[in-house]
Amino acid sequence: MHELLMVLYAQMAGHYIVLPIKVEAISFYLPFSSHKIMLGLQHTQTACALDGNESTLLGIAVFLTSEACLLETAVSKICNRRHMAGVVATAEACDSNAALLASGDLRVLQPVFQIYGQCRSFSGPVVTLKVFEDNVLVRELLETRGEGKVLVIDGGGSMRCALVGGNLGQLAHNNGWSGIVVNGCIRDVDEINGCGIGVRALGSHPLKSNKKGHGDKHVPVYIAGVYIAGSFIRDGEWLYADSDGILVSKSELSI
Repeated sequence: MHELLMVLYAQMAGHYIVLPIKVEAISFYLPFSSHKIMLGLQHTQTACALDGNESTLLGIAVFLTSEACLLETAVSKICNRRHMAGVVATAEACDSNAALLASGDLRVLQPVFQIYGQCRSFSGPVVTLKVFEDNVLVRELLETRGEGKVLVIDGGGSMRCALVGGNLGQLAHNNGWSGIVVNGCIRDVDEINGCGIGVRALGSHPLKSNKKGHGDKHVPVYIAGVYIAGSFIRDGEWLYADSDGILVSKSELSI
């Protein structure tokens, strides 16, 4: 009998569930799906399956605990396939939503952000935070369950220190945040690039920020030119990011 770990990624929950089990083969049906999956483990140490129903289970990875190094690889593959299957492409969204762009209900951030993290594309409801060279409140929010949301941090565009580092990137990943957008800097770039989330920032800086706890949660923020007809980025709006850029929508867009 092989000792295994099963890693499940549920889009709605926005986090990974790790279940230790002992089996030689596993047979199951994906939730709300007619697809039956058979995994034989005598000759296969890693297997992935993807359900086309984005509202339920999206990824499954099964691997031997003796091959623990496969965890990040399997999770990364699930993350990348999930986003290819379920995220709105920003270019297509712009092409098909001219009226929303004209009204300001759909806005495009200026192309000033660098791409970090394993997930080059991500999306989710926005949680806003306004701070300046102080990341205590950043940690407080990332310690909560992300549930597939995107943390948008208005750091005032400061290039004098970092608001997010490797530990916070891993914390966000563990707690199910879809991504982080920083109007400021990050650090520990190699560590963040190893995390299974998406991160955007103006750049990197090796200096850590202050720890005074100053700032405001869940307030309208202004970053990267998104100020059209008096509109800030607000809590609960939707953010879409991919290799082409970042969009902010007043409501969720259709795929």
